[in-house]
Amino acid sequence: MIRSTMKGLSRCMWVVAVAAALAGCSDAEHPPEELSTASPKGGRASAPPAAPAPSWDTLQARVQARLDSVDTALRQVRALTRAEQRALRRDVNRVQTARARAMGINPTAEIDPLVASGQLVPLEDSTRLWVLRDLDYSVPYVTPSTHAMLVEIGERFQTELDSLGLPPIRLVVTSVLRSSAMQAKLRRSNPNAARGVSAHQYGTTLDVAYRRFAPPAPSVDTVTYGAPPQLEPQLRQLQDSLFVETGTQRSAELQAVLGRVLQKMRDEGKLLVMMERAQTVYHMTVAKKLQPRPVALAR
Repeated sequence: MIRSTMKGLSRCMWVVAVAAALAGCSDAEHPPEELSTASPKGGRASAPPAAPAPSWDTLQARVQARLDSVDTALRQVRALTRAEQRALRRDVNRVQTARARAMGINPTAEIDPLVASGQLVPLEDSTRLWVLRDLDYSVPYVTPSTHAMLVEIGERFQTELDSLGLPPIRLVVTSVLRSSAMQAKLRRSNPNAARGVSAHQYGTTLDVAYRRFAPPAPSVDTVTYGAPPQLEPQLRQLQDSLFVETGTQRSAELQAVLGRVLQKMRDEGKLLVMMERAQTVYHMTVAKKLQPRPVALAR
């Protein structure tokens, strides 16, 4: 499935861009003779010829091999059992809201003063651990402990992936802090949204998708190594689109890896979690004060 999709993408979406890029590479790959190092006859040693840049077929094959290895490794992951699913559904909204009220901000307060006082911190759009989806009904602010919780979740998730021989696939955060007005607006479009006060109003709670995952951050990814600069954007775009497709096809396995991380952290008293049915997210609330943990931004 992935192989056939890749062939379709490479033939239909990338041929024109790649051909243009390769045309622009010709001078770099074959420098004029007058620019080369003088011959030994002139008393100077010739520089060894530069290694030719990988062809588009070679780069495409590199991406394909990587995606095949990801798919093969994820096939070995056991999906969540019914008992594990039940355990991940124990912390219902009432339970999480009670903890959020005890741990979080005053839901009627203005955001700017809370940020200025350090009670709220911004949640980064794109890091080496997660990406933040465009938010329609929430704003990207959390308490410092909630931020530390998400960093630890991302680190432990990627540690588990590494133990399986997988690249550092990132989480997708879908909802963060909501005002009462945002919660009411969401309720009008989503009947599954909590009625009354939501845990999301305290800065302690966020949702992370379990059917959608993000490609590794460019700063930790080496698939474009050696590629001509003109081809890097097309190559990365191709790889990222296929990573998303692989994550969707193997979402049950990735959901299990993430779910087991969350269950361990729940057992440690660090968070409360609800694996929602209507929305394909893990809804979670920080359960104790956590020390700040730095996170590297995606580059």
